[in-house]
Amino acid sequence: MRHLSMCLLVVFLGCGNETAAPAGESSAELRHAQSDPNPMLFPKDASPYGRSLVSWSELLWSYIYAQPLDHNPFLDTTGADCAIGQEGPVWFLPAVPGSSLGTDVVRTCTIPQERAVMLQLASAMNDYPCPDPSFQPAPGQSLYDFLIAPIRPLFDGETGFEITLDGVPIVDPLSYRLTSDDVFHFKGNLSFAPDFDPCVTGKRQEAVSDGFYLMFRPLSPGEHLIVVNGHDMHGVPVRLTERLTVR
Repeated sequence: MRHLSMCLLVVFLGCGNETAAPAGESSAELRHAQSDPNPMLFPKDASPYGRSLVSWSELLWSYIYAQPLDHNPFLDTTGADCAIGQEGPVWFLPAVPGSSLGTDVVRTCTIPQERAVMLQLASAMNDYPCPDPSFQPAPGQSLYDFLIAPIRPLFDGETGFEITLDGVPIVDPLSYRLTSDDVFHFKGNLSFAPDFDPCVTGKRQEAVSDGFYLMFRPLSPGEHLIVVNGHDMHGVPVRLTERLTVR
């Protein structure tokens, strides 16, 4: 099995005391004004910019794998590489790979206006093919079933998310689990092989993913703060702070 597991985290998102409040309505005002319990988020069944959230979650993984490891936002502990390869209407914020890069990571990033923000909370990807000749579906088993079976249990029964935006809790964040319903295709940067993911060939490959993601509607201009407190998949406490400037 080849999969890359993300950290499993408790998340706090919004403007902290260290930053100025963004212009426009507060999250609390939006919540009282709308029936949607999480008006700051695209609903799980939405298709923002013509794609389902599942498709966007797969594109986030494709984005991670397309960047060279020496300048990859997934491995970036400062935010210096946050803009590498960012294109299109959605800005990707990868999680951190567990506690291997430290247990208190602070990243600073400037994001253009009118861009949605997709936050990866905890996720795994399983890709194919791999050099191991035994890494093959069983007779009669689909490639999708073969790839999804090992990673789906990683997130069953998870209870560890508490998320706020501008001090307002996200209601039922665990309902934002996004699971591939078929294989998707990606092209990995060869710097991922052999140490990070020996399955990467530099050519078009197939994969599936599963995990938790939030896609925030475009944030108002100004300073925003994402603070993530939780644990990785080995139970090690992890803190991730994302300092975002929208301009």
